[in-house]
Amino acid sequence: MLLDLGHPIIYFSFKILPICYLNKIPLSYIIMSTIIITATIALMLIGLIGSVLPFIPGSPLILLGAFIYAWHTDFLVVTWGTLLILLVFAILSQSLDYLASIMGAKKFGASRWGMIGAFLGGIIGLFSGGILGIIIGSFIGALLMEFLHGRDWHASLKIGLGTLVGFLGGSIGKIIMALTMVGIFLVKIIG
Repeated sequence: MLLDLGHPIIYFSFKILPICYLNKIPLSYIIMSTIIITATIALMLIGLIGSVLPFIPGSPLILLGAFIYAWHTDFLVVTWGTLLILLVFAILSQSLDYLASIMGAKKFGASRWGMIGAFLGGIIGLFSGGILGIIIGSFIGALLMEFLHGRDWHASLKIGLGTLVGFLGGSIGKIIMALTMVGIFLVKIIG
């Protein structure tokens, strides 16, 4: 079954679909394009959420969404070069998150136990208090693990704050990288 592009609703819906030079487009292509665009949007939104939550790989999901769209459009709109740039951003984002947390904790004197405590506290905090729970849980986890393994309260508090600073720095960096990736993708498909 073919649809006439002259109909205003059909014409409007093709503003976001890949450019096609035919007068009539098969209905199966419209359905597949709708599924691909929906999957791309979903992956990018989940990726943006993942740039805040530590257990969802945010930037790789954004890259996957861009790749699916690029594949569907035969890499004409979103090219291999664009995907390579997004890959670099994804690698930098993941590295930044890991390094910021470790550097923040190490800068303030955290031991391996403090980092384990921050990780476990973040997991418990996620399920008990969402994003705020992650922040508070990481701080309390690092503080308690350092204290339980022989540090005094003052040193444990300092290490907890260092873990918090590193976590927040990494999270802000990941959010900026994720928004940049989505921005690059949108610039390529819009104009």
